[in-house]
Amino acid sequence: MRLTPFTKLRRFARDESGISAVEFALIAPLMVMIYFGCIELSLMMTLDRKVTGATAALGDLTSRSSTVSNADLTDIFEATRMVMQPNDMTGARMRVSSLYEDSGQVKVAWSDGCNLTPYSADEVVIIPANLIPTAGTIIMAEIEYDYTSGIGYFFSSSKQLSDKFYLRPRRVDSITRDRTAGSFSCAYTAP
Repeated sequence: MRLTPFTKLRRFARDESGISAVEFALIAPLMVMIYFGCIELSLMMTLDRKVTGATAALGDLTSRSSTVSNADLTDIFEATRMVMQPNDMTGARMRVSSLYEDSGQVKVAWSDGCNLTPYSADEVVIIPANLIPTAGTIIMAEIEYDYTSGIGYFFSSSKQLSDKFYLRPRRVDSITRDRTAGSFSCAYTAP
C-alpha cells in the first residue's frame, strides 16, 4: 500500500519518538550557560566577602593601637593581605585613615595607603553622619580590588570590588601616627 504525502505528514506529526532528545538539545545550552554563570558569580561573591573581611581586619587591627608606627602599619597591611589568601593580593589597593571632626567638617588627621593614594592632612572627607564621637576620632579603612574572572564568559571585563569600614579607637580617643622610627612598606607592590 502506497502512502500519500499527506498521510506521511500526518504520521510524522503524530510520531513522538525522540521528542525528549529534541527537548534536551534545545534546553541543554541554556542550562550550561546558567550553570557556568552561577559558578562565575559565586567566585566573585566569595572574593567580595574576602574583601569585606580584609577591610574589617585592616580597620580593626589599626583601631586596637594607641600609636601606629611605620613597622606597625607594615605589619597591619601584611596581615590584611593574608586575610585574602589564596587570592592574589598584589592588585589590591588599601588605605587607612584617622578622621576627626572640626567645625562640622570631617577632616583627615593622618592617612597611609598601600597602592592607594593617602589623603593629605586636614583634607575634608565625606562620611555618614554622627560617626565621630565628641572630641574623638574614627579609623576609616578602605580596600579596592579588581576582580578578573577566571572563566571570562559572563564577566569579560574586570569588576571593582570595594569596601569601607569605620571603627572607633579602642584604647584612646585619638590614635597617633609615629612616622619617625623605621620605614613604612606595603610588603608588596602592584604589578
